[in-house]
Amino acid sequence: MATPPPSLADELKSLRIDRAPTRRGMPRWVAPLLAIAALAVIAFVAWRAVGDRLFAPEVETTTVALVTPAQGAQLLVATGYVVPQRKANISPRIGGRIAKIFVEDGSIVKAGQLIAVLEDADYKAQLLQAQADLRGTEAREKRAEVDAQDAQRQYDREAIVQQKGVSTPAAMDAATARLGTTKAALAAAHADVAAARARVEVARVNLENCYVRAPFAGRITQKLTDIGEIVFGFTSAGNGGNGGIASIADFSTLQVEADVSESQVAKLTLGTPAEIALDAFPDRKYRGKVAEVRPRVDRAKATVTVKVAFVDDPNDVLPDMGAKVTFLARELDEAAQKAAPTPAVQPDTVVDRGENKAVFVVQPDGTVRSAPVVTGPSLGNLVSLRQGPPAGTRVVRSPPPEMRDGMHIKEKQ
Repeated sequence: MATPPPSLADELKSLRIDRAPTRRGMPRWVAPLLAIAALAVIAFVAWRAVGDRLFAPEVETTTVALVTPAQGAQLLVATGYVVPQRKANISPRIGGRIAKIFVEDGSIVKAGQLIAVLEDADYKAQLLQAQADLRGTEAREKRAEVDAQDAQRQYDREAIVQQKGVSTPAAMDAATARLGTTKAALAAAHADVAAARARVEVARVNLENCYVRAPFAGRITQKLTDIGEIVFGFTSAGNGGNGGIASIADFSTLQVEADVSESQVAKLTLGTPAEIALDAFPDRKYRGKVAEVRPRVDRAKATVTVKVAFVDDPNDVLPDMGAKVTFLARELDEAAQKAAPTPAVQPDTVVDRGENKAVFVVQPDGTVRSAPVVTGPSLGNLVSLRQGPPAGTRVVRSPPPEMRDGMHIKEKQ
């Protein structure tokens, strides 16, 4: 079928000019530029948010400590126990049953004070018998003296008669023999008296041994027996045993025996000052000094026992209390020894900020903040703080020059 020819209206319409504006599209390079700009903004925001954390400097931290003058002058620290240098287990020299006891734990006694009494009836009877024997021998001695005096007078008379020639030689011989016999009897009587007196003294000593006395002034640390019990004499006593009647210690000889590493003991000499802190009284400090360095090494522990004497009066100190001894490079007076602890830090934590000094304090969120400080005298290997953060505050050691407030850090493990 043939297509009809265009009409006149269609031909006129094709010749009409379109007056509507034409739309122009964006250049192709604009979209990539906008994407790059958006990425840059996102990267900048992300850098501000996490970049400081990702590239935080790794630093070492320490803590502001409370340091006493003694800690500032310390050479080394050791632990030990309080030990009396004079102590004993009191025991009688003979065995027997306890009749009386006059002390309890903690009793203070003087030298020679009566501690206990053993049953003494047998020893009293022995003493009475020995005294009676002595009186008998003394009577025989007196009779021997009278016989000797009579024999001497007879001998003297016979000698005079012999000079006059009116006596016989036999009479002279008899007088001489009798004189010798009486002198020998007198000598035997003297010996018997001496032996009897010795027996009396033995009986008196045995009786006295029933009365147990303190060997020196001190305090009873433990009562080991009671009335009615039997003790077996000095063989059951001694510092290492539990026998005897009571244990006594001279509290004026209390010293701390501390174990010091053999590699450190060369730092100590006799008289080296020290500070003693007892576990029982942590708030008290006692001045001390090295009294003895025992010339023996414990091979099992590689330590040497050092005895430290108390300079201050050791009030309320008891044997076997645990103690910590701080050996000092210099002696402290009483005021320094009682001085309150001072805040102190490592010297490398303090940095100069113009005319002032500061430390960088570690915040809970991991950032740092500078805090101004005023330093004081050195305390050993630390520097005291007259003004600054309180004890227990964590600060940065050797902070890098670029460190600033608000910077995040990483702590070295």
